[in-house]
Formats: sequence, C-alpha cells, structure tokens
Amino acid sequence: MPWITGKENGKSSLRQKYIEKSYGCSPPKALFHALLSGSLTVEAALVLPIFLFAMIMILYLFRMMQVQYIVGNSLDQAAAEASLFGSVSQKEAENLAKAMFYKELAVQKCSMSGIELGVAGFSWKNAKADSDFVDLSVSYRIRFPLSFFGRKSVSLSNACRMHRWVGNRDGTGNQEGKEWVYLTPTENVYHIRRDCSHLKLTIQSVTINETIRRKYNPCGHCVRKKKPEGIVYITSEGDCYHMKIDCSGLKRTVYMVLKEKVGNKRACSRCGGK
Repeated sequence: MPWITGKENGKSSLRQKYIEKSYGCSPPKALFHALLSGSLTVEAALVLPIFLFAMIMILYLFRMMQVQYIVGNSLDQAAAEASLFGSVSQKEAENLAKAMFYKELAVQKCSMSGIELGVAGFSWKNAKADSDFVDLSVSYRIRFPLSFFGRKSVSLSNACRMHRWVGNRDGTGNQEGKEWVYLTPTENVYHIRRDCSHLKLTIQSVTINETIRRKYNPCGHCVRKKKPEGIVYITSEGDCYHMKIDCSGLKRTVYMVLKEKVGNKRACSRCGGK
C-alpha cells in the first residue's frame, strides 16, 4: 500500500513539475485542482442547464413560427371568403370574416395551448370592413415555456386586406346572360360555386408513420428524396404528404371563366351535379 501511495504522489509531482516548467512558477492550488479529473464534472453541471435552456428556446421558436403562419393563413382564408359576399352589410362582412377565421383555426388544428387566453386572446382592434375592402388585423401573445430575460411572452400580429366582390354576385350570368364557372389548373371538372368544398383545401398536420407513407405519396416540391420524421401535412382531397406548410402543393389556384370556354370538362359532382 505505501508503494501505491508513492506512485500516485509521483504522478502528482510530475504533473506539478510540468506546470511549474510551463508557467515558470509554482501554480496556485485552485489552478492545480482545476486540472484534476473531477473538475470536468463540475463544469458540465454548470454548462448543461444553459445548453438545455438554449435548445428549448430554439425549438419553441420554430413552434411560434408555425402558429404565426397558421394564424396568418387562416386570416387570409377568412378575408377571401368574406370578400365574396358583396351583398351583405359592412358590419355583417366583418363579423362573417371573424367567424370564418376561428373556423379555419379549428380546421388547420392551430395549437391554442401557447396563446395567452386561448381563443379569447385574439384582439381585433384594427379590423374593419367597408364597401370596397375587408381589412383584418389580429394581435395576440404567445407564452414562453421558460422566462426569457424576465419576459414571459411575446406579442405577435397578422394582417391582410381583400377587395370585396363588386361583379356578378349571384354567379348565374353576366349582362349578356352568359354563365361563369370556376376552374383549377389540375382538375378536369368545373365548379358552379366558388365555395365548393373541392376548391377549399383542408390542411391537417399528422405524425408520419407507415400508414401515411402507404396512403400518400411524397410531395415532389418539398419532400423529394428526403425522409421526413415527425409532423407532415396532408389534405383530404390530395394524395401527397408535405414537409412544409407553405409548400406550393398546399395552395389552390382558381380561375373564373365563361362556361362556354371550359371545353369537354364536366360539372363538379358536389356543386354542379344533378
């Protein structure tokens, strides 16, 4: 046992001599003990909470961006739908847009857990509708999971403007008695009503699994050769899953054309079928 003690003391003395040779003097005891193996455990215990806090805030930042995008998209959808009702009054158009906004939030499964006061946390202070435009503006606050430099939440806002429909309101024809219909670039049918469910995409966020992979194809725009994990986005009418909620494949382009120019396209079974 004395021989083992002497060996350990010898190692310590060699290390101390090396430090004395490097610094030109005998090192302080604090510096000498900092070079021992146990000092790394203490440093890790100090750095780990900071690292975890930073990672949580970064991940939550992406969550906040997703909520803000869904709120903005719902606001655009609500304003677009309300602007089609040109015959209603200004106050009715404003109330209609608000109701459609909350409906779109539910359809797109917006997470309300992080928004202060939930659905009641949206402020419509600058929202209004007149004879020409529907102006929607909402402000809300999202809570931080942890206190960030004394702040517990951040204020966000979204706004949009849509021109109200001033043309043929009943969709039955123009001054010459010609009928207008609605088309999309990819469908082989035409639609009588602009609010047909085939023209409105219902976006859902789901966790990807083997069932989703078998039922849906990867989007050629945002997925391609990637193998996504976690949350993806699908629609009830589509056959692809998407990695990005702002993917062009999740947007629907609608054209209004004369019925006589649709060619051999048939009527939609929902809004134009008999």
